[in-house]
Amino acid sequence: MALKQLIGQLEQLNRSHLEMIEVAEEKKTAVIKNDIDTFISTMNRESKLLKRIQGEDERRGELAYAFMQERGIKSRLKLTIAEISRLVFDPDEKRELLDVHARLSDTLMRLKQLNDANRQLIEQALSFIDFSMELMSHRPEQEATYQHPAAQAYGYSRSGMFDRRG
Repeated sequence: MALKQLIGQLEQLNRSHLEMIEVAEEKKTAVIKNDIDTFISTMNRESKLLKRIQGEDERRGELAYAFMQERGIKSRLKLTIAEISRLVFDPDEKRELLDVHARLSDTLMRLKQLNDANRQLIEQALSFIDFSMELMSHRPEQEATYQHPAAQAYGYSRSGMFDRRG
């Protein structure tokens, strides 16, 4: 009985991670289009989804423990699904468990790749913003007009486009 619940929980985790992939795709599009409102919205959805996934993963751990107890294992070992599958003797159940495990692994790999791409896009966007701000606040070392080197500059001179002194 616990095995069926465990398989069901793994399928739920897979669905949640597929939903996370959709959110990550939206975030990627928002970063590319420089759509801050959509980006913030996706970040909020991602945060809520992460909390839900954490709860689902805790439930998976509880169900794995319940399955091990059914098999007579009393310790609180954190076994992987591949290790748990060695305790399943029914070939159909074993195949079903390994299939859902493979689907979840593929989904997690896709999500990891997408998150890496998003991280790189965000880093590039921040670098561009930093570069743009540097360009705007940069003051040339010398004025474009000639000034005798011995002559002192009169008046107040700014160090850039923005008054950073507040």
